Amino acid sequence: MASPKNLLEAARYQYDRTLLIQSNGRVIDDNTADLLMALAISTVELYKDEIAKQDGSLGTFIVKKFNECLKEDDYKNLDPAVAEQFLDFFHKYENSIEASDTWFDTSARGYLEYWDCEGERLLNWRDKGYRTVFSLITDDIPIESLVQFRKTVTNISWSHEQIDSSVIVKCQDGSSYTADHVIVTTSLGVLKENYHKMFSPSLPPVKRNAIEGMSIGTVDKIFIEFDKPFWTKDWLGFALLWHKTDLEELRKSEMMDWLEDIFGFYVVDYQPNVLCGWISGVKARKMERDTDENVKRGVMYLLNKFLKKNIPEPVAIRRSQWYSNPNFRGSYSFRSITTDLLNTSPDDLAKPLTNSLGTPVVCFAGEATHPHYYSTVHGAIESGWREAQRLIDLYKKPTAHL
Repeated sequence: MASPKNLLEAARYQYDRTLLIQSNGRVIDDNTADLLMALAISTVELYKDEIAKQDGSLGTFIVKKFNECLKEDDYKNLDPAVAEQFLDFFHKYENSIEASDTWFDTSARGYLEYWDCEGERLLNWRDKGYRTVFSLITDDIPIESLVQFRKTVTNISWSHEQIDSSVIVKCQDGSSYTADHVIVTTSLGVLKENYHKMFSPSLPPVKRNAIEGMSIGTVDKIFIEFDKPFWTKDWLGFALLWHKTDLEELRKSEMMDWLEDIFGFYVVDYQPNVLCGWISGVKARKMERDTDENVKRGVMYLLNKFLKKNIPEPVAIRRSQWYSNPNFRGSYSFRSITTDLLNTSPDDLAKPLTNSLGTPVVCFAGEATHPHYYSTVHGAIESGWREAQRLIDLYKKPTAHL
């Protein structure tokens, strides 16, 4: 949608080619940094056949393979302590990709279900922002006047038995809407929290199993804006490597313990005065509950500690709070060990509720229902197209005349 209109541009930074800085301010030399990053990435890129046979977690496989490779001659000069610090960083980095609390929750086999798109992996909307995607969607179909905001859905009443069935959608403000079909696009997090009371009658066992078995996690960004950049134009950010002693001191100090899971700070395209910090998992949810002042104090502590500079105070700090927001309850989905144990899949989550004739009455879309592009916006958009096409095809079917 966006490429023909020249709206996208490749990001300047690449997380897999990042500056590594230890908590004592020491910068890891480029050769060592590149060697460690290449090794870590190879554990998932070069051994996919082995991962496919793995019954356990992605983390178990990566840690085992990483430590095995460290014994090879190519890595004999690596400092074991630096390698350990890097693996801790890579664990947090990988969690931000999967949205898992820990990579020991991520299914090794399920990890391979995700497909990378061809071309650039990191893109930006130039100076337009992510709202551009909504403009693209509504360009061809002017639906803005039909969209209603502040309508929290509390119940979706449907029937399997009725042939000519309608769906009634009830909202928190007391309003209700009747439709022939409904497409539910709430996040997996919202479904997990509300599915037992959101649908009447209750969802069938296969659907409940899918909601419980698929997993969603928390990945947050913290944007720090300065009056002017304290970094050079060619500086793209850095990853945080913690010495054990510094980490122990942090945990004993009055500083917030969630700070240890911020794994990097990076520049933001078209925002020359802004850095973005990344955090995921349990500590991200703790960060969301903390005060704005504590978040500001915490990120400034990290920047000063790792960069060993007298960094000026920021003019603004903004953060995402995906889990705390009741409209999301998480950032995006992933395939977990629980997904394997309950033997479920996005196909089960996407399967529509039908009436007695097999006509889809309640359909399901959203990134978690996509078999290969889960956790992405393009996956969410494609799933919406899929369900719209399902209903279009339904009405294109010829009607029998007696």
